Amino acid sequence: MSDSSKRMANPSDLEHLAKLFDGRGHIKDKLDEAFTRASRLGVGDKLAAIRPMQSWTGDTAVDLRRRAAILRAEKGDPKAAALYAGFKPEDLKGMALPPDAMLIANASIASGDKFDAAWLKRKPGETYQDWLQRIPGDAVAKVSGDENLGEVVGDYIELTALASTVPGAFKMATLGTLSLVKRFKHGDFMKAPGTTLAQILKGRPPSLLPARIARLGAQIGRSTPTVVLDVLTGSDKLAQLHGGRLYAWEANLLRVGNNVGKASRVAGASRLGALKSGAGAALRTAGWWRAAGIGGSAVSTVIGAYDVYQEGNPVDAFKRDKAGYVSKVSGVAFNASLTAAMVAPNPITIGAAVVTGAVYGVSSIVDNWDTVKQFPGKVADAGAWAGKKVAEGAGKLADGAKKLGSALNPFD
Repeated sequence: MSDSSKRMANPSDLEHLAKLFDGRGHIKDKLDEAFTRASRLGVGDKLAAIRPMQSWTGDTAVDLRRRAAILRAEKGDPKAAALYAGFKPEDLKGMALPPDAMLIANASIASGDKFDAAWLKRKPGETYQDWLQRIPGDAVAKVSGDENLGEVVGDYIELTALASTVPGAFKMATLGTLSLVKRFKHGDFMKAPGTTLAQILKGRPPSLLPARIARLGAQIGRSTPTVVLDVLTGSDKLAQLHGGRLYAWEANLLRVGNNVGKASRVAGASRLGALKSGAGAALRTAGWWRAAGIGGSAVSTVIGAYDVYQEGNPVDAFKRDKAGYVSKVSGVAFNASLTAAMVAPNPITIGAAVVTGAVYGVSSIVDNWDTVKQFPGKVADAGAWAGKKVAEGAGKLADGAKKLGSALNPFD
């Protein structure tokens, strides 16, 4: 069956068959186990005749999934392109599927007889996030017929991601360092990252903030109902009663939750009831903004960790792309330490965020330095290409107008 085949089949059945080949505990695992045991016993040569089956099972499983993906694409399944690329259904659980990237990718697969979809296939060591970042640029190159234009789009996506993450990492490293200096020099309590707005609205802005903005923020905070302000910025009362801190942004949420939970147990609540009380108190102390920041950072940690896992063997991944792999690993460490610092601000968590943020920022710049240097030149080339196409279009339009005028002129 070719990629363009319309033969009826159930994609789920093909995927299940693929799982029997390379799924955990199935043919491929059993073959690997057999060869490992034979090698330990010194009789590995006895299995030489069936050694090709090891690669065959993996290749066949990938082929079956691609055939299933073609059928899914014809039915409009948004996951079809990712499955065709070589990712397994379990790899995509909880993962975002951006519609703009998936649209042309799925169209390429569904029209395999007219459009070569080989560019969608996952490259060695390519993770899901890497793949998502690559395909928009490759799609532009395929549609326009200009590879440089596709590279411009791909580089723009990379540089946009760089601009949205690296400054935050360096900001955390800088402000965290200042916070540590104040802590050890003056004994100041540490503040959770991401609570600057809460501090401004409650009239306790960072010292580096311009006085005009600080006054305006405090005025807005005073005009906001206390109930609403506490919901957004966190409850100072709970921080004082259960966290031993004057302000919500200084409170260790784990300590608040633990103290409230213990008090509930003393009052006769069940373990589940005490857990609910503790979690509720911690959330009210955090406030909506801080809680949202913790959730977002935690999700980024999980996604990044899975991305690193998809790289495979760390040694091989590092050899493939040293700066890129360091950037990914340090990004996971940064998000994890940032999450911990937002939950429990103290010298250890803030210090970890400072170090990992600095490493992440530097390694990300090193990893993308060639892209940064080459981007202006690529943009200039793309502009020249676009100008040429516009000129060609204008010429064709003029020729068409002449032909039309000639056809309408009875004396021509």
